[in-house]
Amino acid sequence: MFYDIHTHLENTPKADVISIKNIYQDFADNISGQKVSLGLHPWYLHNLHPEIQFKSLTDHITKPGVIAVGECGLDKLTSTGWDLQLKVFRWQIALAQEVNKPIIIHCVKAFPEVLAELKGIKVPVIFHGINNKRSILQPVIESGYYLSFGKALLSGHVYILETFRATPLQQVFLETDDADVDIREIYKSAAGIKNITEKEIVLQLEQNFLNVFK
Repeated sequence: MFYDIHTHLENTPKADVISIKNIYQDFADNISGQKVSLGLHPWYLHNLHPEIQFKSLTDHITKPGVIAVGECGLDKLTSTGWDLQLKVFRWQIALAQEVNKPIIIHCVKAFPEVLAELKGIKVPVIFHGINNKRSILQPVIESGYYLSFGKALLSGHVYILETFRATPLQQVFLETDDADVDIREIYKSAAGIKNITEKEIVLQLEQNFLNVFK
């Protein structure tokens, strides 16, 4: 089985692919029995009434099919105010621990700050959309968190390949995010970069999925 742990796209169901669709708004309209993650993305926070958004999240986070909190996190390139981002991120960290669900992290140029907020967290943590240099991500790897790689693996950029090779397979997930690409192609590329068989990576990532999404 192939696992796409973070996608925004409405993909045609495939018998050999399990996808987790990310929902960041209109939670009530987007939960339909499929596996989903729900979270308040830093790009889409309401300046005046973030507590209303958070109340909607808490109302739906325990619904059937909701298996993770996120994506959520901190982003230094968005126009959303930093204090608001930080407040809502802290709310979601607490919520993930309260409902005992893994948390999926969006992080842009804020790795030290995100890691500081996650210190002591008791649920699995997945940093998604990895496309950073190894030197930036080494503290994430050393913290034992999971890293989810997507279409960046298809680019062949040296720094991405180095980061992926440095990440233990036991801490790896794969995703499509918002890219119109087949997750099976990402698996194939990942196996080649790790110099292992596709079967090996499929089996290990399935075990990772079972370890995290219980």
